Amino acid sequence: MIFNNKNEPVVDGFTLKQWVDMVDTREASEAHKSLDYFDGQQEQHVQRILNDPHRGRANWADKGIHPITRNVTKMVVEKSGMIFKDRPPVLEVYPQNSTAIDQAKTMLLSELLARTEFTEFCVNLDHVVRLLKTAVVLTQWDADQKQFTFDLLHRGNCEVVISPSTRKMIALIHRTSTGGGVDNYQLWTLAEVLEIEHHDNGSLTIASREANTFKAIPATVFYDTNIPRTGFWVEQDKSLVRLNEEINLHYTDSAFALMWQKMQTPVTNLHPAGSTDNRALGPIARGLDALGLSSAASQARTLLAGPGDVVVLDSQGVDNPFFDWKGPKADLVGLENVVNQWIKNYASDWSVRTKVDGEGSANSGFQLIVEELPNLDLRATRQRMFEQSFKRLYKVVARVYNTALSAPVFSEDAELFAQFHKPKLPVDQNQQEIMWTQRINDGRATVIDYLIQEQGMTKDEADAKYLEIIAFNKRKDELMKPAESEPPAEATTDTQASNLQAPEVTDPKIVQ
Repeated sequence: MIFNNKNEPVVDGFTLKQWVDMVDTREASEAHKSLDYFDGQQEQHVQRILNDPHRGRANWADKGIHPITRNVTKMVVEKSGMIFKDRPPVLEVYPQNSTAIDQAKTMLLSELLARTEFTEFCVNLDHVVRLLKTAVVLTQWDADQKQFTFDLLHRGNCEVVISPSTRKMIALIHRTSTGGGVDNYQLWTLAEVLEIEHHDNGSLTIASREANTFKAIPATVFYDTNIPRTGFWVEQDKSLVRLNEEINLHYTDSAFALMWQKMQTPVTNLHPAGSTDNRALGPIARGLDALGLSSAASQARTLLAGPGDVVVLDSQGVDNPFFDWKGPKADLVGLENVVNQWIKNYASDWSVRTKVDGEGSANSGFQLIVEELPNLDLRATRQRMFEQSFKRLYKVVARVYNTALSAPVFSEDAELFAQFHKPKLPVDQNQQEIMWTQRINDGRATVIDYLIQEQGMTKDEADAKYLEIIAFNKRKDELMKPAESEPPAEATTDTQASNLQAPEVTDPKIVQ
């Protein structure tokens, strides 16, 4: 163990505090905030805006303002080029410099990944990469369960140190848990793995320390549509979350304005008969200052009137009593149209086409492809990025598995190819069936093509299904074929003789 001149332990050139501080940054806070918005945990952020001295609403809770949220972030991200939306990709292992699939290793890898619910994990990975632009998959081996464990890391819970020359990871720290007055971290270096405890009093301790048997950082980076120009992280696009903030504020204000329009504020210079005080009127704001209309309004804004309040104006020197209802006259429908247009514009920046009632829909497959072309292009770009990431992931998985079993089961020189399926667009199903029937009848496609492209089958599954269909149709034809009639009995001599007899004459005219 190395210590600095303050007797603090130093790991790979950094003190424990410096390592922990790497995870507690402004960028980490922004990542956590974005994930909160995606997960629908937005109310606390709306309250923070309402309390802001510049953007907020003074005394909002006392006025009856309640935070209203709408999860635009999740709606846009889940429609923005998702590549695990339909079916997971086909993963195949190929030996080095070979075009033949290694069936045994492919099946073994598939079985190992299935134990970990890898497909569901990749759905979450897809969302985080699209939202934050970068994610890290930390791979380890659970000796008790005899399976891989995958941790989904991102800029909100980890930091990575890379080699300036090779740009490969040489260290990684991530927060593993929080609670009980302790934040727990795991620090990976090329030589060792440390468990660090950060206590609320600021003290830091090393809970455990062991050798890194992998001799590498068992982590794989996944990028969204491009790699970073410099450094490790691709900077996050925060515009969508910023839009969500404004939309939440709009709905919060609109809910209050709507309530105010339904329950307007009475304004009067009268008092209830027999009343010696103002308690019968409920909450009372006095004078124009309460409405924020006088030069001294800044001293009285805490009593801004609203639903359930009564404004009593000084009636001294006023001959005519009066009573009126006052409230905002905001065009809520017009404002809602503006916000909906904002959503459409920002969604378009994320290659998402949004529609509202009355805008119609595509009436043909070609038209739908044209309308969805930006999203399809985005999806193709993200598929290429993930294909490269899966190749890197295989190298990590192979090393972790080989180390755990102390045997070279997977060749680290082999290649993993990920084949993503073409997106299935929501076109009219009847029209699709007619189109496929015509293509098959014209000899431009086969039933196997249909089963693969429309039913999502593999080549082997489609071949087996096609043979099953042929056998079924053959059996059906046999069952539907009418039974053959028995041949007529051979005529006897008597019958033949009788057939030769002259016909009986019954017409009187002929007899004559």
